[in-house]
Amino acid sequence: MNLIRGEGVGLRLPEEYDADRWLDLFRDPDQLRFGTPSFVQLPETHEDIASRVADARQKQAALEPTTFVIVTEDDPERFVGTIGWSFHLPPRLQIADVGYSVHPDSRGHGIAGRALRTLTRWLTEDADGPHVARVQLDHSIENPASCRTAVAGGFEREGVRRGFLPLRDESAPGGVRRHDVCLHGFVPQ
Repeated sequence: MNLIRGEGVGLRLPEEYDADRWLDLFRDPDQLRFGTPSFVQLPETHEDIASRVADARQKQAALEPTTFVIVTEDDPERFVGTIGWSFHLPPRLQIADVGYSVHPDSRGHGIAGRALRTLTRWLTEDADGPHVARVQLDHSIENPASCRTAVAGGFEREGVRRGFLPLRDESAPGGVRRHDVCLHGFVPQ
């Protein structure tokens, strides 16, 4: 697969050499707080990342939902974040859910918004994309940066889902707290 390009960023399949930066991202306090639902196993080793790399490649080959690495077009080898998509159930509805994370040293440059617009275009319009009917995302209402990213990515704010997303919180019973989330949607014209 070639790089999916747009607005100075690229989306590519992950490589095993992305492991150190990907593991750094998973250990980032903001990522732990807002980025990964509590039911998702966090990778801890290079072997865990190798498994994710293999999974992403297999899924992309079948045009199934997967995770891409975000890079800049001038440095397509350097991992600056991840962005992925999944089908909102059931898949025949053709609704894609998306999520994104940017490495701490790459935040504040509009990378996530540009990557979101690039992925959304590929999901809905590009000849080699899956041509979904709707793209949506949600984020904790306690994460205003993600709300700004969604809006910058061309997504309309559609409402709040109460107690929707179980996120890690060491101070909560069982280490998990359900967050209210802001739902954003994109429907191609």
